[in-house]
Amino acid sequence: MLCQFTFSNYRSYRDEATLSMQASSMKEFSQSLLAGGDSQSFLPVAAIYGPNAGGKSNLLEALGYVRAAVARPILSLMSGGEAPKDPMPRIPRCSPFSFDAVHVDMPTEFEVYYRVDGYEYRYSLGVSATKIVSEGLWRRKVGASRSATLFEREGEKVDLGPSLRRAGVSVGFNPAIPYLSFLYMNTDLEAVRHAASWFLECVFLNYNSFYLERVLGEMLDEGDSPEITSFLKAVDVHVDGFRVEEDDEGQRHRVYVRHVVGGSQYELRLSEESAGTQKLMGLASILLNALETGGTVLVDELDAKLHPKLLRYVILLFKDPKVNKGGAQLIFTSQDVSTMRNDVFRRDEIWFAARDQDEASRLWSLSDLHEPNGNLVSKNAAFDKQYLSGRYGADPYLTRIEEWE
Repeated sequence: MLCQFTFSNYRSYRDEATLSMQASSMKEFSQSLLAGGDSQSFLPVAAIYGPNAGGKSNLLEALGYVRAAVARPILSLMSGGEAPKDPMPRIPRCSPFSFDAVHVDMPTEFEVYYRVDGYEYRYSLGVSATKIVSEGLWRRKVGASRSATLFEREGEKVDLGPSLRRAGVSVGFNPAIPYLSFLYMNTDLEAVRHAASWFLECVFLNYNSFYLERVLGEMLDEGDSPEITSFLKAVDVHVDGFRVEEDDEGQRHRVYVRHVVGGSQYELRLSEESAGTQKLMGLASILLNALETGGTVLVDELDAKLHPKLLRYVILLFKDPKVNKGGAQLIFTSQDVSTMRNDVFRRDEIWFAARDQDEASRLWSLSDLHEPNGNLVSKNAAFDKQYLSGRYGADPYLTRIEEWE
């Protein structure tokens, strides 16, 4: 369960920005909140709105970057490859804020708070281009006040906390990868397994036919198909199953979609389905898996190619405690304000991203905004209309568009 993500000096974000999934004291939709194991509750959904090039996608990219940095070496090993060692690909290239002469030479900083199996973890990562300059992992038992250090790293030097010192773990490792990844691949410590599990279960969706075909090819089998086809039929997409075609080496690489029309069976390749149907198929497998396991799903432009009613349906799956029993979370960007309503979201689930005069993105929540009279924005307000009128600060440029006419 993601609690909070803070980062700075990443792409359009120069200054520190924080996405908090901790629920405020606001009372709306309290039944949909995720229990944290103490007095705190957390949000099942966060929606990020704002103008084009405002920083919405870069927020998700930042969180996706940390996830990929930790998970890629592990997933490479789990997929049957050799344990990472030199020479090996470095972590993904990290792009700092580029619109001044100072930050382009400074490291990008990431910090993630998340909870797994009764503990809250804090993981930090500092990256300069493709080089890790700092890293750290701490944890505390939920409800406790003090955190224990698991390790801290500066460059290639690692200082172990008491528990890892007692376990006798090695500090000789490939500095091109996170030390957390190295620990997961070379130890069997519960704290390490739990610390890495959030990154392994987090999914960042990127939509194109090749990506969807690869994902579905990896996830689907005949036993999974009924669950996914049931989801699709629930949103009026008439699909009767899937077939994954393997090549001569046993590598699955083509997905065919079965349809029954007039009592006869037909097949279309995934790429021949409509773009909206393709997206729903990719969403179905990943969302259902997240709802079952309690994972976190990041989706850029979730609304693209989806009817507004389908978008609302997907959002409300995560907000329904009868469906979301595992504590899954959905974080997405959107341009579709038709769902920006007080019967869909709590105020602290709505976020905005926009650039200032220095081309630096800022991030803020609707729950932090006040009316001219000093009161917080009402839970009964017409969020969509107020947003489009520019009252929330992330001006979608409608005023300037009107001036062109």
